[in-house]
Amino acid sequence: MKILNLHVDYIKFKPLKKALKKIADLAEHERKEVEVKEALVVLTAVEKSDSNVEKVVEVFVKNVREIAEQVKTENIVLYPYAHLSSNLGSPDLAVKVLDEAEKQLKKHFKVSRAPFGYYKEFEIKVKGHPLSELSREIRVEGKEVGEKYDSELSKEERARLLKSMTKNKTQSIPGKGGLKSNVELGKELDLYIINEVVGKGLPLFTPKGTSILRRMRRFIEDEELRRGYEYTQTPIMAKSDLYKISGHWQHYKKDMFVLDVYGKDYALRPMTCPFQFVLFKRKVRTYKDLPKKYAEIATLYRKEQTGELRGLTRMWQFNLADAHIICDEKQLEKEFEKVLDLINFVMKNLGIDDTWYRFSKWDSKNENNKYVDNPKAWEESQKAMKKILDKLGLKYLEADDEAAFYGPKLDLQFKDVYGKEDTLFTVQIDFALPEKFDLTYIDDKGKEKRPMIIHRSSIGAPERTLSHLLELTQGKMKLWISPNQIKVMTMNNSVNDYAKEVYNKLFEAGFEVELDDRNESIGKKAREAQIQKFNYLVTIGDKEEKENTLAVRIRGDKKIEKMTLDEFSEKLKVEIKERR
Repeated sequence: MKILNLHVDYIKFKPLKKALKKIADLAEHERKEVEVKEALVVLTAVEKSDSNVEKVVEVFVKNVREIAEQVKTENIVLYPYAHLSSNLGSPDLAVKVLDEAEKQLKKHFKVSRAPFGYYKEFEIKVKGHPLSELSREIRVEGKEVGEKYDSELSKEERARLLKSMTKNKTQSIPGKGGLKSNVELGKELDLYIINEVVGKGLPLFTPKGTSILRRMRRFIEDEELRRGYEYTQTPIMAKSDLYKISGHWQHYKKDMFVLDVYGKDYALRPMTCPFQFVLFKRKVRTYKDLPKKYAEIATLYRKEQTGELRGLTRMWQFNLADAHIICDEKQLEKEFEKVLDLINFVMKNLGIDDTWYRFSKWDSKNENNKYVDNPKAWEESQKAMKKILDKLGLKYLEADDEAAFYGPKLDLQFKDVYGKEDTLFTVQIDFALPEKFDLTYIDDKGKEKRPMIIHRSSIGAPERTLSHLLELTQGKMKLWISPNQIKVMTMNNSVNDYAKEVYNKLFEAGFEVELDDRNESIGKKAREAQIQKFNYLVTIGDKEEKENTLAVRIRGDKKIEKMTLDEFSEKLKVEIKERR
């Protein structure tokens, strides 16, 4: 079922003629124009999937009651409106649902109902507030507990799905100058796939891809702990109540995955901030507790348009190195500076040097309910951020209508191999949510005060950062983060035992190492290892076994160095420690 709820000053409607032959004729009094003032008009389209009438009506009535209570109206107008859906249920089903819905709603409201199956003329005046136009989609499973879902899957359908499971979306056109995209590199290096059966925007990472993400995660967690952050672990979903407090429900709902759980609205989290604010409020805070720096590598869900989904740059599910710094006004500038220092540290160690800063501001002319309505606070917070940026001597571009709904932000921008611009990391000053969540602390004079909040990411979304790193390096990653560090290759079968011994010692030392002891030429083995962008190629032949040495070649260099296993291992450890 799809519904559009309109809070109106008035609605006038009048049936004209039948749209469906099977519908009964209206009585004379039912053909007259009806006017209802100060009402919630519920435009309704009953769909084929609404066969569980009792459950559908239960959820429908719950939604209508909730909205009616929010807009404070006692009048409901049920208005059948087929144009909301291209998957309409039968007229009989629609009438059953509407009849039962009218019956249930009349227990709580004054209900008027426009005739079903008739062409109608109507005049309407919608109120101009944020809750005056709200759309909902109601989905109710038609199955009862204990019923076997697999029974509906035919052999042909199962075969079709299993065949689709072998199809992975790993094709992409070359970027500018013939550069490979993260999609092509992900396939070439065996890092991740997008599977047709799993769905778009939902990457599956291979062991090698997961190895990179694990190293990135350990790197940033250790560094943030060293810098005084405290780590939290919060749920991936919450009741709509939490998002209504934060404002996400009002300003961001269309980009959220909303769930109906036993008749109550839940949503997968698009951000971490509301959860960490709940943790902050669990006890009384004083100025001695500030700054409080909560961090989390959080799994988030954002309903991007399907046309926007691409590789690891835009996804429906991803992780974010998220943090919220709750501080007083005097600490704001210093904490902002510390965040930028952390970002610069991360960039240097990853080897990213092609980004730029964008000062993202609100647009007072935006009328799409995108921002918190507080012009004075917007001007003050943007002025404060600009002052900080200029004092730090930071070079940046300004962009209107790019702010978060609750405050201005500083974005670290990049371009992919196609020249498309996107955001890598972000830092935001928030003036709205401290008030919405009633966050307070006791200052040094014993007075209750409102803190400031900095929202920030440090290594960003590791998946998106990885996508940019892949495209920037074309897969030739630094040793410390590389999933393909060492390839050990044999020249003949007689040295297999020695090669296995070398492999085992390197593996036990914690390196990403692979052994190629196939009965193939050393040239073929080396070419394949080069395609896979291994940092080091180690060749073992009769001479190396006899001398107990290794023939080592670094990626991109034709020079071969001879060294012992201990010397090679120590060289790698130093390079990894220095993140080279």
